[in-house]
Amino acid sequence: MTQPVLTPVKASYVGTWIATLLLVVTFVFGLLLFPPSFEAVEGMPEPSHNVLFLGRFHPILVHLPVGILVFLLVMETLCLRRSVEAKFGEAALLALWIGSAGAVFAVLAGIMLSREGGYEGGTFTLHQGLGIIGTAGILLGLLMRLAGMSTENRSLVDGYRAVLLLSFSLMGIGAHFGANMVHGSKYMTQYAPPMIAEQITGMEKWMLSLVEGPEDAGKIEVPTPKVEEPAVVKVDTAPVEPKTPAMVPESAPAPSVPPVVKTEGPMVAGAEGKLVFEHLVLPVLEEKCNKCHNADKSKGDLRLDTHEMVMKGGETEGNVVPGKPDTSLLIARIKLPEDDDEHMPPEGKPQISPEELALLSWWIEQGASNTTTVKEAQLPPETQSLVQKLLAPL
Repeated sequence: MTQPVLTPVKASYVGTWIATLLLVVTFVFGLLLFPPSFEAVEGMPEPSHNVLFLGRFHPILVHLPVGILVFLLVMETLCLRRSVEAKFGEAALLALWIGSAGAVFAVLAGIMLSREGGYEGGTFTLHQGLGIIGTAGILLGLLMRLAGMSTENRSLVDGYRAVLLLSFSLMGIGAHFGANMVHGSKYMTQYAPPMIAEQITGMEKWMLSLVEGPEDAGKIEVPTPKVEEPAVVKVDTAPVEPKTPAMVPESAPAPSVPPVVKTEGPMVAGAEGKLVFEHLVLPVLEEKCNKCHNADKSKGDLRLDTHEMVMKGGETEGNVVPGKPDTSLLIARIKLPEDDDEHMPPEGKPQISPEELALLSWWIEQGASNTTTVKEAQLPPETQSLVQKLLAPL
C-alpha cells in the first residue's frame, strides 16, 4: 500500500509547524523549570546571577510582543476579507509567530525577575497571572491559525481571531497592573477625566477583590481634587528671657536661638487637622521611595507606605531609630554617594532634595511620631518652602 503524500500546501508549513511546536514546548518547559510564585515563599533557594541577569531583560522584551500584536490586530481586521487574507495571510502568520515568541520570552524573563524578591500582593498576582494566561491564549491562537491555513479550514482561522482578541485583551489588562507596580496605583487615573478614572478604579477594585479580598482591594482610591485654603507658614523666633546686667557682662554676646517654622493660629487654615507624618513625611516617601517599597513591590522586604511599615523596616533592622536620624538606615542610605550601591533612591531615580532630607531627619529626631500635628510642630526653617508646597491645595 502506498504511503499518503503531503500536498504542496501542507508541505510548505512543515517548517512552521516544527518551529511552533518548539515554541510551545519552550513555554511549558520554562514554566516547569521556573514555576510562577505569587507570594513570598519561605526557604525558596537563592536564584543564580544568570537567572537574575536574564530576568532584567523583562522590561525590554515585554514591549516587542505588544507592538507586534497591535500591528497584527490591524492586519487581522483587514484579513476578514478573503481577498486580503489570500494575499497577506502568511504575513499575518509570521507576525503572529514573532509576537507569540516575544510573549513567551517576556513571561519567562518576568518570572526570573520576580525571583529577586519583593514582588507580592494582588497587583503582582494579576500582572503575572494575566500575562501567563494571555500568552497561553496567543499560542493557542497560533496553533489554530496554522492548522486552519495548512488544512485550508476557514472556520479555524475565524475562530483564531476571537481567541487572539480575548488573549490580547487579557495581556493588556495584565500590562496595566504591571504599570501600577512600577509607577503607582494612580498612574492611569491621576490625570484621567473623572468618569474614566472611576471606571478604571472600579475595574481594578473588582479584579483585586478576586485575588486578595474586597478589604484590600478597597485601598485603591480615585484621585479627587482637594479644596482647601492655602497654607501660610511663617518664620518665628522663640522669645529669649532677658538677663540682668549682674548675670551677663556687657561684653558678652546676646544669646541666639535658631528660628523655627511654626504653623499656628487661625491664619493657617491649610494646617488644621493635618498630621506631620501623613501630610508631610508620607507624601515625600510616596514620590521618591514607594514605587519600590509598597504592598505589591517591597524591595528588601521594606515597605514605606504606612507608618507601621516604616517603623517595622525590612531585611536589615534599624530603618528608623526614633530620636537618632544619623543611625537610621532611612537617612544613612540617602546620605551615601549617589553611585554607591546602597544609596537610596537608586542612581538615575528622582533623588531626595536637601529640604526633604531635612524634613525626614527632623521627624525622626523628634521621635518619628504618627500623631504630631502640623499646627503644633516646631519645623526647621529650611523646610519652609517644602511645607508650603505640601500643604498647598492641588
